[in-house]
Amino acid sequence: MKVYELFTELSSENRLGILQTLDEKPMTFTSLIKEIDMNSTEASRQLSRLTEARLIEKKGDGRYYNTLFGKLVISTISDLNFISEKSGYFLEHDTAHIPLDLLRQIDALSTGEIVTGVYNILNTHEKLGDCIKSYMWYMSDDFPRHHLPYIEKKLEEGLEIRVILPKDICSTSMLSEKNRKKIETKVLDEIKISVIVSDKFSMLELTGQDRKIDQNTAIFGYDDKFREWCKKLFQYYWEKTKLCSL
Repeated sequence: MKVYELFTELSSENRLGILQTLDEKPMTFTSLIKEIDMNSTEASRQLSRLTEARLIEKKGDGRYYNTLFGKLVISTISDLNFISEKSGYFLEHDTAHIPLDLLRQIDALSTGEIVTGVYNILNTHEKLGDCIKSYMWYMSDDFPRHHLPYIEKKLEEGLEIRVILPKDICSTSMLSEKNRKKIETKVLDEIKISVIVSDKFSMLELTGQDRKIDQNTAIFGYDDKFREWCKKLFQYYWEKTKLCSL
């Protein structure tokens, strides 16, 4: 099957609905048409197309199943759903600096909340910051000067803080001397993506059309899947960096 043929089969809301329903459990014809609220004539037509495309099959027990191929195809749909739903955001933001394996799991961000406006982003971060208990990792093209009092406080409380900065501004000199060495700092030649990872929330900012990190639009996420995705992104860059000599 050519890729354009596959997209043709997935272009029908009815056929996609059948695949998604059968992904949850196999069903008889009668149960399926009740579940997806489709008349029998239309259901028969769509089931026939999906069978011919080898996306589904009817087995001896009289129930329809997704084939192994169908299961693989449907497992990729969540990424496309998320990208489609957030097309306005992705038209304005570059994902080129996300490693390919994470780009293939980008639906992990689907539960995120898009926050716009620098003030709103800072305010959201400050509200959430007090809940952080064990660690905060930060990567961006500038040191978060606006959060200095908070960072000093958290370092005093024993919070683990890691920072990745561009090599030309690798400095935590604005911190008090006793706290300066408590931060693990690494450097990259340049940074084109901003991410905050913590035990309570994560935040992501991508590059805009001007090739600079868009600090006016951020995605905040709170569940384990979102935070784990951001954690892997940070770790990917952490392993590529060099220690900063302060």
